[in-house]
Amino acid sequence: SKTKLNTPSFINTTIMEKVAAEIQGEHALKHVETTDKSAPVIDSSTHIKTVDRSGFLNEVQGDHSLKHAETNDKSAPVVEGVTIKTVDRKPFLEEVANAGKKA
Repeated sequence: SKTKLNTPSFINTTIMEKVAAEIQGEHALKHVETTDKSAPVIDSSTHIKTVDRSGFLNEVQGDHSLKHAETNDKSAPVVEGVTIKTVDRKPFLEEVANAGKKA
């Protein structure tokens, strides 16, 4: 059967062939001049202050005597007068298993 020139499949095939040929062809890139403005703008009169922490570090690293501290640990839950009932699930599970066998 002959393909009609105005059918969508013929048009799409023709366009795709042209695009593929253009992609595979040689490309020349143009040179572009850019201005990098990504660096922060810092005024020339700005001065960064340095802090001498050597005295503090020496104090922290030195010997220390710790005092005893009394604590009241309240992290455990407070549960009074509660009893936990144990349930024997074996008869229930056997009943479920037997019902499954009957079905």
